[in-house]
Amino acid sequence: MIDGILVTKRVDARIIKIMQYNTKMKSEKIKVEIWSDIVCPFCYIGKKKLEQAIEKLNALDQVDIVWHSYQLDPDFPLGKSIPSSEYLSQRKGYPVNRIREIHQQLVNQGNLYNIDFQFEKALSFNTGDAHRLWQWSRLSDKQAELKEELMKAYFTDGTDLSDTENLLAVAGRVGLDPLEAEKILKGKLFEEEVQMDIYQARQLGIQGVPYFLINEKAVISGAQPDQVFENILIAALNQFRFREVIKPV
Repeated sequence: MIDGILVTKRVDARIIKIMQYNTKMKSEKIKVEIWSDIVCPFCYIGKKKLEQAIEKLNALDQVDIVWHSYQLDPDFPLGKSIPSSEYLSQRKGYPVNRIREIHQQLVNQGNLYNIDFQFEKALSFNTGDAHRLWQWSRLSDKQAELKEELMKAYFTDGTDLSDTENLLAVAGRVGLDPLEAEKILKGKLFEEEVQMDIYQARQLGIQGVPYFLINEKAVISGAQPDQVFENILIAALNQFRFREVIKPV
């Protein structure tokens, strides 16, 4: 007897198991945790690669994405911004010609994923307040929308996100309450959540982003080729199938 159905043949039982699996897959999901920073171009590309793989596999309802905060430069002064090229040359020591080469490579790669990188307009800033705002957005289930809008504002629109008013405007575009958002930014609310994510990253040995952790086991570090994302998602989907279908009945 399986869920009230009398099974007379083993093959019938397997068919029922497959039906049960298909039903359960609607509620049981693959967990993909992502550590990233808003000013990281590889994080933006990696985000698009993951989304593309999920869409290609028709697995939107089977994947639960959990974003985590990470800061590439937490010591950068708050309330200040400088052009990204200047930031890379002065603060990171990259030669100007090398910066141009890297940016052009990223522009070309971004075009493949409908990302309009405008590095000549991007303004580097301390992402701490943006991460606090993003942590708060989880309460309204707006974290994915805000993540995308913040990255677009930084990389494409050249918005100065060190300016509180600009952060509030971005929050408003995704339907978040600007008055509540202002309260978050005026204080230190959600700072602990940001730091907990960063602490967890250290515990996992994360030294760079993006970092993808699938079902707390498989890892994708960096914006790897598309096939890597697809293969890991396929493997995770198959694990559900093997667990729910390939077992004695």
